[in-house]
Amino acid sequence: MAVKKIPVSEVEVGMFVSSLDRPWRETPFQFQGFPISGKAEIDQLNALCRDVYIVVPDKEAVPGTTHAVPQAQPSSHPKVSHKHYEVGVPARDEVLAVHGSHADTVGLLAEMNNILRKDKVLKLSMMKKSIATMVESIERNPDAYIWLTRIRKFDSYICRDALSASVWATAVGREMGLDRDKLNVLATGAMVMDIGKMALPETLLNKKDRLSDDEWTLMKSHVERGLHFLAEAEDVPADVLDIVRTHHERLDGSGYPAVLKGDDIPLLGQIAGLVDFYVSVTTARPYAQAMSSTEASYMLYQQQGRLFSESLAGCFMQAISTYPTGSLVELSSGEVGIVISQNPGLRLRPNVVLLLDPDKHPYDAYPVVSLADYTFGNTSRPVAVMKTLADGQYGIRVEELAL
Repeated sequence: MAVKKIPVSEVEVGMFVSSLDRPWRETPFQFQGFPISGKAEIDQLNALCRDVYIVVPDKEAVPGTTHAVPQAQPSSHPKVSHKHYEVGVPARDEVLAVHGSHADTVGLLAEMNNILRKDKVLKLSMMKKSIATMVESIERNPDAYIWLTRIRKFDSYICRDALSASVWATAVGREMGLDRDKLNVLATGAMVMDIGKMALPETLLNKKDRLSDDEWTLMKSHVERGLHFLAEAEDVPADVLDIVRTHHERLDGSGYPAVLKGDDIPLLGQIAGLVDFYVSVTTARPYAQAMSSTEASYMLYQQQGRLFSESLAGCFMQAISTYPTGSLVELSSGEVGIVISQNPGLRLRPNVVLLLDPDKHPYDAYPVVSLADYTFGNTSRPVAVMKTLADGQYGIRVEELAL
């Protein structure tokens, strides 16, 4: 089989689209690669893309328009350490302990944004204390920083994504057993990996329609622009530069800017790339609605061994848990809530803040229940999570809740 580039105007029902002329994460399509089953999908492609790549039999390939389907190189990055982190502090206690430092970190990100927008030199030393505090908190209990980041309202989605990516990357590194020095590097790199976007026009970052070829080229330049910002900073670790340089590379060579494959992509860059993918599809964009954590996890599952290594994807799934902290869930009772923390050893039974009753009416107060023993009404049957929800469903915007 071969891949053929065609204009969207030539797309027909029955074709299999394997690639787009823009990143999948900037589109509402749930899966990277899908068959065209109806006019609605063609209309979506017309609104978002100029050209697409379709899978065709070899005999239909036209010289000069086909591309070999990239084969993923296996990644040998396993769990890299025997270090094992235990949950040492209850989530509620940790939230109270680090609430202030989390707010300071949010303010720091806004300050970094202003510095770069004004073409001033960034100093990573200004981040060192905040990142160290965050890493130590995630070592004790990841739920606190995940929760605080999830419910925080940000002025910029770039700042929100920077902190979210840093927190999730650190949680993944913790699951892999990375030592504290590596966790600090990973947290730093994930926080600054997209700072190059601050040099791009806001009209481009917020554009809802498809990007032109020139606009997509400009968008991809944020990697080099980020490296330029960091080249002017002082004492930037080489591993941080590697994260920025490689977080858009993919296992099968389909990424950018260097089209690296497999283990040519450093481990920390692979972690950052996977986390960047997850954060981008689970949070709303000007051009796309958010996915639920379950939809994002399934999408990630579909791409393991192709875009991301299987071992790394497995560590990520373990780190975020079945129902990630901060995710909206609908319960078997019909109630809707948000996961506030995990119950160690009970991955399917997290602690939940209840928001809506079974009739989908808001509760006057937001009770917190543990699904380890929560029942509803006259039944003794334990209440369970039925499904996760995307932010915005039932009119709930998590960052707008007064929790």
